[in-house]
Amino acid sequence: MAAPLTGPLRNLLLASQLGLSVHHPLAGWFVLTILYHDARSSSEPITLSYLARTYNNEYLDAATDEDPIADDVLKKVLDVLVAQAGLVEVNPRKVRARMRSGQYHITSSGSEYLKMMQKVIDAESTISANTNRIQEYVALVEKLSVPVRSGADTQLYNDFKNMLDAYDDVMKGIHKLEDDLDELANDIAFNHGSQEAGHLQKMLRDKAIPAYQLMLQQAARIQGLANDPTFPDQIAHSQQGSDDLDAAHAVGQQDVLVVRLQRTKKWAAAQLTRLALSMSPTSSAIDSSLDSIYLVFNTLLGIVHLLSQELEHAKRQVIDIKALSRQLDTLLSHYQQLEIPARVPRHLPVDREVEDASDLLDASTMGPVRYLANAAVKKPASEADNPTVTDDAPSEQAQLAGLREFRQQLMIDDNHGRVDHDLTLKTVSARDEIVKLFAATYHDDLTGFAPFGRDAQTVQSITNIPPLQLQVAGEDYAVMLPCGFSFSFA
Repeated sequence: MAAPLTGPLRNLLLASQLGLSVHHPLAGWFVLTILYHDARSSSEPITLSYLARTYNNEYLDAATDEDPIADDVLKKVLDVLVAQAGLVEVNPRKVRARMRSGQYHITSSGSEYLKMMQKVIDAESTISANTNRIQEYVALVEKLSVPVRSGADTQLYNDFKNMLDAYDDVMKGIHKLEDDLDELANDIAFNHGSQEAGHLQKMLRDKAIPAYQLMLQQAARIQGLANDPTFPDQIAHSQQGSDDLDAAHAVGQQDVLVVRLQRTKKWAAAQLTRLALSMSPTSSAIDSSLDSIYLVFNTLLGIVHLLSQELEHAKRQVIDIKALSRQLDTLLSHYQQLEIPARVPRHLPVDREVEDASDLLDASTMGPVRYLANAAVKKPASEADNPTVTDDAPSEQAQLAGLREFRQQLMIDDNHGRVDHDLTLKTVSARDEIVKLFAATYHDDLTGFAPFGRDAQTVQSITNIPPLQLQVAGEDYAVMLPCGFSFSFA
């Protein structure tokens, strides 16, 4: 019996056209389905003739009145699945024994493709943002970051795989949350929903932002795992641990195990690089990362600010939009009885003299307006007309003023300082040096971090302090720091 194919999945498969067959656009998908389903239940080897017979008997698309597929066309589809997509493998024929799965069998990539396409269709129902998933991710990162890890069984590999899945779920959930909140903010603004805006803002401040601050605090651990050259090798060995059910492991096929080990090691290293890139605060990493944690955090803060604006707007609003809508509906119900004043407001040009300015019938008989054109002389621009180019480098006086303010606002004593509250500064140079010094919390090597020429010895983040705001007096914008920090000089 043919496996069922839902409408949304069918449309997605037609768009992707696996197998590149013009007259049989679903052939690639149905071949994978036959290989996945019949390999375990059929007593007949799955050869080209078996695939063609099963396809024509059970899988022809009735919606398009699909014609039976020929062997040569099916062979081309299989060539695409084998050589280009890597979803199917070909086993050579054996003289003394035939494999139960026959000539063709589906690969692990093919099985994953079948499951993945269904997940794409169900994404609107399955993708969600919740703090429990974030807690699971944080717990797994902490578990993987212990100094001593065992690769005797598959537990280490499973924890690493679960950590990657949890991270991907969290990222997909926050993107969906961003879209949903954007629509809700518009609805709240139109429906005068100050109470709803308050509830959403409280949810973000009390649950979402603290949870993502926990994720932000895992940046050092992720960077440490990515910089550990032995960790990918431990993951690869753990995959082949004592409880591994791989057939090559059971029969001791060392060549297959070595290839699998190297492939898993390369995969683990690539995943660690991806996670480390998403946790890096540099501008190049943020631009090149698909899911930068800093963009996610800025998105949450932006949504909180947007809801705050909607809340304040709703409080200041003196017109009840719902009441106004009801008045308009009442007005439109008897618009035929409305009376419009007979006098038309004067709107004709004041430079034409008419007897009755309200009589629009005279407009067609009035002559044109005559204006006197003044000759304009263009003066060519020269080098002397160029504006004066200013030197935007801070002057010595500005640097001294910034140093003085830095010491007054931040320094506890001659060698130690702390930033633990919002600051309103008078100098731009002090603000810039504070921002540069905060970036040192993500680096082990503090070479190059020298505010006003003084080398930093230690810089540590204070994670229990909420986001801080640095603003220069007279400027409309401010710099946001995720948390506070302390520092000391040599």
